[in-house]
Amino acid sequence: MDKDVLNSTLGALEIGILVSYMLFGVTTTQTYIYYNRFPDDSLKLKALVAFVLICESGHAICIGHGLYTYTIMDYGHPERIAAALPKSFLVGAFFSNAVSACVQGFFIFRANVLTKKPYIFFIISGMMFLRLLANSAVYSLAFGMTLLVPFEKQWGWLLIAGLIISTTVDVAIAAILVVSLRIQSRGVRKRTAALVDRLIAWTIETALITSMSTIVTFICFITMEHSFVWLAIFTVSTRRDIFKLITG
Repeated sequence: MDKDVLNSTLGALEIGILVSYMLFGVTTTQTYIYYNRFPDDSLKLKALVAFVLICESGHAICIGHGLYTYTIMDYGHPERIAAALPKSFLVGAFFSNAVSACVQGFFIFRANVLTKKPYIFFIISGMMFLRLLANSAVYSLAFGMTLLVPFEKQWGWLLIAGLIISTTVDVAIAAILVVSLRIQSRGVRKRTAALVDRLIAWTIETALITSMSTIVTFICFITMEHSFVWLAIFTVSTRRDIFKLITG
């Protein structure tokens, strides 16, 4: 039964990876535009963007190899689909984890600059570190899996914990940025206030995108048990982070 469900949702995974590649092209173009439009940005920020793009490229290569394994190398062997995930998918997950940590860390730093309250910085940073540990633990354990479904049953709770923490961190960062910007916009000129309002709107929009994509992944993992649907959404949602970094 599990093998049949996985086989029937392989198409969803293929679509998810293809959409992820399309978004990778968009974010690569945005990165090129960023370097041309903002040549005076700090070297550290440019290095961060470059590192994130390298990780995104590594992720794209890994998920492409994983798809090749399922659709070409395992063609004619449907029983293999219920076995362990291709190792390339797991390596790609580590790249994705690194990107998420870098982008969340960047916005945590910006929130700290605005609020100037170290305790907020340490609390959210601690939550981000927990998410990083939870995801890293799942991906590391996955290298030893023999069958996908039993692994999901045993360690799925750890992946769920990572998704919940990630959503909490994204919402907390957005709330802090919105409140801080609103406080600092009091008593300023109309033109400046309009700019701040645009920043607030952008913060809310990006928070909704990142949070909703994580929530949808969480819901699919819970409700569509032992299928590839959640993995398809996960491969697409990975692209949101570099988009958020560049537009921010």
